[in-house]
Amino acid sequence: MGIYVHIPFCVRKCPYCWFFSRPPGDRGEIGAYVSRIIREIKATASEYGVLPDGSGPRRADSIFIGGGTPSLLEPEHVSDILSALRAGFDITPDAEISMEANPGTLGQDGARLSGFLAAGINRLSIGVQSFDDRVLRALGRIHNAEEAERTFRAARKAGFDNINIDLMFGIPGQTAGQWDRTLRKAAELDPEHISFYSLQLEEGTPFFEAFEAGRLTELPDEEDRAMYHHAIALLKRAGYHHYEISNAAKPGFECRHNLKYWTLAEYLGIGDTAASYIDGTRFTMMDGEKTEVHVNSAFDDMSEYMFTGLRLTRGILYSDFRRRFGMSPEEAFAARWAELDEFFGSGALERRVTNDGERSALLITEKGIDISNRIMEVFV
Repeated sequence: MGIYVHIPFCVRKCPYCWFFSRPPGDRGEIGAYVSRIIREIKATASEYGVLPDGSGPRRADSIFIGGGTPSLLEPEHVSDILSALRAGFDITPDAEISMEANPGTLGQDGARLSGFLAAGINRLSIGVQSFDDRVLRALGRIHNAEEAERTFRAARKAGFDNINIDLMFGIPGQTAGQWDRTLRKAAELDPEHISFYSLQLEEGTPFFEAFEAGRLTELPDEEDRAMYHHAIALLKRAGYHHYEISNAAKPGFECRHNLKYWTLAEYLGIGDTAASYIDGTRFTMMDGEKTEVHVNSAFDDMSEYMFTGLRLTRGILYSDFRRRFGMSPEEAFAARWAELDEFFGSGALERRVTNDGERSALLITEKGIDISNRIMEVFV
């Protein structure tokens, strides 16, 4: 399984962000939250640390510390969290251990980065969003483009050899030229992984309120889509494999943890608002208690497997689906399969079959990504 730990603190909340986060009152509040996280890890390990049949410890090969801004923690906090996880679960020696970081929180001398590496973080995800200062100001980020580049180079110098850069496009006022320069700078830095997300206006955020009041204008959809396809083409030329709708990686550096979300693998969430899917049950944690508990039916699992798996450019492998559910996707969704005809006909959806049939796959093509939600809705 994978383990996710949520750190809800930010220096300040970005105006487009709808994730659960808040500024810490003081350093003591961060320490108190970490102590609560460790207690939650111990309690969770007593319930889920052993396989349901009692045959042995439950293994985890990925840990993701996300937020919020986890890089507000001290390296000692991270070390304590990882030690608690290792004490409660069987963490594999080669586990991917990721942490999200904001360039404005890592200092100037590389000491904090070295500390996080020594604490056990082996994959760093840097929230750059843009290498254009005007765009960063519009997004309300606390760093500038120079700090972002300096942070990346400092992470390399500290010894990180698996780094993701998060980028954002479709931002009101953003030009195609600004996006192109950001992509080229990211590719020049040569990280192992690049995520690129289209800005979504979410209810309850200052951006959404400004949009509703007419003070903010969304980027036209055709411009947003042109930016997206430009990113795919540029990153492919730079040697990246576009393996998921919003993610590209050098071969072998696909995010192991996030792949669990897209393949219906088990994951355990720790910390406020962290979500879990384990033993066929979904739930969310809040103040150390489970909320929103839902036991998946067999159809729930098949539906979620299709909905998330179609985000992967490899698509749904028929052999995997049959191994897991004992039937083909056509059989599982026989009552709805005809709804896909228009997508097959337009080239938005394909079934690719090898001679032996083993690698038969159902996948959304690049042409179909722009209407992927319509395709996925068939399986919900």
